[in-house]
Amino acid sequence: MAESESMKDYLLGIVFVTFEDSGPTVIYNDTDLTEEQTLTLAVEGMTIVGLDEGSSGKTLKEKKTQIFDTMDDKRSFGPLPVPDAPSYRALAITFDVESEESADHRIREFGRKCIMFLLFKEDYTREILDAYGLIKPYFSVIVRDITKESDLTQANLKDLSYKMGLLFSGKLPRIFTILDDGSPKELIGKKIPASDVFLVADKNKNTLSILFYHPDPSIWRRRQIYKSASKLNSSVFKNKLKVVSVTEISEMSKILDRLNVTIEKIH
Repeated sequence: MAESESMKDYLLGIVFVTFEDSGPTVIYNDTDLTEEQTLTLAVEGMTIVGLDEGSSGKTLKEKKTQIFDTMDDKRSFGPLPVPDAPSYRALAITFDVESEESADHRIREFGRKCIMFLLFKEDYTREILDAYGLIKPYFSVIVRDITKESDLTQANLKDLSYKMGLLFSGKLPRIFTILDDGSPKELIGKKIPASDVFLVADKNKNTLSILFYHPDPSIWRRRQIYKSASKLNSSVFKNKLKVVSVTEISEMSKILDRLNVTIEKIH
């Protein structure tokens, strides 16, 4: 139970809403909000989304011509107040799914609007805002298989909630690289760009592993990497992780395989 409870420290659950032909509808709720509260949240959320997007949205046909997932179709709003729950706040992320069965030609053309509300306690607003730059990219990765209305099953939405919980629990390993100026850059997704070094922060193992992917970095570069790793450990992880170096290819491969991560080839 300890792990389950820690996952709920920040994230209290999700409320998932779709814009049906008849209007906003709550299709998943694993929070303690009532049906009336979630419906009010759905209506208010859809109103905010509609006012923000206006008529500038891309059609599904236009989106399919994009070679890369730019996250342009995913917008975030909040923190938002939660109806009749003054101690709660919600962060909303929107995206569209294909809906061939809709009687509304606009929904068939532009997609059915979906909103995932992340519910958290107001006391944790600072922690949520600190993770703001990570939330949408991470969500974009785990929601990639939900592209059609038929994918909005209870099992898929339950899995979505679980994975978002992992992010907020701090138990999810995070991968960084060090740019030429020494600043860290977080890498998101199952396929990450090639680099000479990767920093893998794993709270489950209490380690910040430096993966020297370049076989022989210069003394200057090595010092820069160690210095940046130390700063990252201090500023982000409060010096709670043990910094370790990994130079063996086989060991680095084991770490990346465990994270289900591959490295892009340099063309």
